[in-house]
Formats: sequence, structure tokens, C-alpha cells
Amino acid sequence: MAADRYLRFDVRRPPGGRPLLWPVRVWKVLYPTNRVLKLNLFQQAILGLARARCQDSSEMAELLGLDGELVAFIIATQLIPNGWMNTSGSVTSQGERVLEEAQDASEEVRMGYAYQDAISGNWLPRFTEELPEIEAKRVDERGYPVFLRDLDSGKEDRPFRLNHFREDTLDTAALFDAFQRYRTDHDHAKQRDDELSARVRIESLSFVEDSAQPMWLWTWIFPDEAGPQPWLVADPFGLQQAASWLRKPLQEVLPRNDGLGRYIADAVGETRSNDLSAEEWLRSLENQIDLTLLADYNWSRKVPIVEGYLASVLRRRSVLASQERSWQEDVTSLLIETHNLAESVLQWLLKAYPSDIRRLPHWKDQRDWKDGEAQYYLQFFNLPCLTDDVIKRLSEQRLDQVRTAVKRGTSSLKALLFAGLLGTVDQASHPFLKLSADELQLARLLDMADARNKKAGHSGVERIDREEAMEHADFVIEWVQIFKGWY
Repeated sequence: MAADRYLRFDVRRPPGGRPLLWPVRVWKVLYPTNRVLKLNLFQQAILGLARARCQDSSEMAELLGLDGELVAFIIATQLIPNGWMNTSGSVTSQGERVLEEAQDASEEVRMGYAYQDAISGNWLPRFTEELPEIEAKRVDERGYPVFLRDLDSGKEDRPFRLNHFREDTLDTAALFDAFQRYRTDHDHAKQRDDELSARVRIESLSFVEDSAQPMWLWTWIFPDEAGPQPWLVADPFGLQQAASWLRKPLQEVLPRNDGLGRYIADAVGETRSNDLSAEEWLRSLENQIDLTLLADYNWSRKVPIVEGYLASVLRRRSVLASQERSWQEDVTSLLIETHNLAESVLQWLLKAYPSDIRRLPHWKDQRDWKDGEAQYYLQFFNLPCLTDDVIKRLSEQRLDQVRTAVKRGTSSLKALLFAGLLGTVDQASHPFLKLSADELQLARLLDMADARNKKAGHSGVERIDREEAMEHADFVIEWVQIFKGWY
């Protein structure tokens, strides 16, 4: 019989956390990745002509439809210094090699891992290229694994281990939905931690085997001191503090697992009524906190992604308001989560009122806006909320960012807003057509986005102060509510 296998991605322990082993089915997947080519399109075209013995820069410019000075500049500052072309205009042996690499557009295939929840059957929104396995020190008398916490002290961890329940069939469409959530979570985590490992990039995949390996992920149950829920499940992969996509299936297990209920109740650390089971007490505590914090935001339950970020902003704002002296990290985190909350509403908007990508210039025809083209688009929408200032600031978004926002629902906040405005062309019921300029306050929304980029990024030299961060949070909390009639 094969030994049980355990994975631990994040070694950090949240305050008050109790270890939990979450059952998953791990699938090996193959996915192609585009090779990073040394040549850009212009360099490749010029080298190709030079190899065909067209070595006059003026003739090259005419054939390529480029400015002659640009061709001469690329040759003098890029091709010759890199050793791909000599001063007589001939392609060198090194240039031949990079040209062949560029023309060989074959893709490199890599192997990674996808994770299927063995309780709910859902795909977890996480993908990795490695499996960091840990071994149990021993198995106790009940058959549960015991792990060595510290070699010097000999202290041990005895996680609560959940059983594998489900073996659902493969749903590839749901897998790519999970990947989109993973991509969003990773992008947001990257904003907080610039040293985060690179994201797995998948456009298509195939399964290596027709069966998965049963394993367990190391995670934590921990009390949520100032949030809308009494307890949370840590993200086993460390991209977020907590994983709502694990908490929900765990709630469904509670009624039939009193041992789990007692384990979570001990983590919460509050006195339990003797008249209630652990599961009943946890639910009563949860209802009490939900009613207190989210009483005015019941509409958010219709849009889980908005509800999650709204709860996070409310929690962080509440913590800051109660502190006499705030940590800069807490202030910055509030601004980042406020920005994420606004983004989540725009992502909802693009799903509910999708924009037609055919209304944008095709990527094969042009890579970016022509001079004044973005302003023309925004002026064409003819919306009172689009003042000259808003148009100027939104028109700075690159065309490819707006395309990505329309196609995938992921991009910068300004690109998402531009894409959302595009949806007003075809849909008479679009909220932007019904709300006034004073209600939408797009300039204020852009101010928040600019503050996020300038004062919460790792490259920024400015720091956001507590008052400004709370003002932005208060504004966005009000702003997301103007769409209550459409959620």
C-alpha cells in the first residue's frame, strides 16, 4: 500500500492557527509555453532581408514600409552591437542562429500540477510546477500523521486530517475558470510581494495520466479577529491570507463531522454554550458576526468576488480606525484591497454587460492606438461622466490592455473601465447609461487608481497616509453600492 503524501507550500503560521490537512487529487498536466525570442519583429524582418542579400537600408525601408532612419537606427544600435550583422550589412553566423530560432516558432512543453478538491470536487484556483512534499515523523494510535515542528525542541504538530470524499469527472471548462481566478489572485499577490515566484502561464493543456494522485495540502484554521467571519482557512499556497474556496466546502462538512467542529471551535477560542453542538455554536457565532458587519451589504452576496473584497476592505478599515498608531503595511494593504474591490465590480460589469471586441481595431491590423484614436472612442460614447479630464486619463491606456480587458476581464483598472464603457454602445440597459456623472464620479475613481499605482507599488517613493487610504476606502465602499439595482 502506497504511503500517504503531504504537500506544504507555505511555512508561515497565521496567529492562532491550528494545522489542517486538506484532501486533494493532484493531476499532472502538460502545457506549451512560448519561447522567449531574442529578436523583435523589426529586427527579424531586417535580418531576413539582409540574408536575402538586400543590404541597402533605404531599399529595406521601402520594402518594409518603414522610415529609412528607423531602419538605419536598428542596424546601427541593435543588430551590429549584438553581433548579428557586420558593418558591411551581411548577416553573421550568430545572426543566422537567432534568425533560425525566431523562424522556428515551435513551443516548449512543460509539466505542472492542477489540484482538484476531494471534498467538493471543484478545481482549486492554484497551479504549480513543483510538489513540495513533507514526511510525517510517525503515525499516532488513531492512524493520524504527526509532524516534527522544530528539530531543536522536538515539538510536534498534529493536524486534523480530512478524508477524501469525491472523485469527480474532469471538467476542462471549469479548470480554465479556476486558472483565471489563479491569475487574478497571483497578480494581486504580486502587488503586495514583489519577490513572489513567477506565475504559471497556461493557454492550453493536456492531462499526462487518466487518473490523479490522492494527496493532502497543509493549511491552517485560524480566528479572524476583526473580520466578517469568526474563523478562516488559510490559503495553502500562500497567495492570499485566506481561501474562501476552502471555507465554503468546510462549512458543508461541519454538520456531519463533530470532531471537526470541536477542532475549529478550539481555534476560535471563545466559550461555547453547553446547549449547542460545536457545529451549531460556530454557525450561531458566524451569523452574529455576519449580521453585525454585513447588515447593510446583503446585496453583495449575489456577487461573491465583490463580497469577498468588500469584507476585506471593511475589515481592514475597521482595524485601522481602531488603532492609535497604524503600521504602514496595514495602510498600504487597505489601499490595495480598495483598488481590488473597484476592479472586482468592473469585472462583474464586463461579465454582466459584455463588450464587443470587434468594435476595437484588430490586433493584426494595429498594435496600439493611432494618434488621437483613443480619445475619439471615448468622445463617441457621448456620456456626461466622460469629462475632458477623464477622457485624457483613460486614453493613456494601451490598446492591447483594453483588448485584454474586453476578452478576458483582466487588466488594469483603467483598461477595465475603458472596456466597460465600450459596452454602452450595444446595450441600452447598461448601468453607465442610467447613472449620472455625479453618481459615477469617474475622476474620483481614477484618483484612487493613481494613488494605488504611485503610493502602494514597490517602485513608488511616496507613501499613502492613513487618512487618505481611509478616504479612498470610504469612497469605493459607497461607489460599489450604486450598482445594487443591477447585481
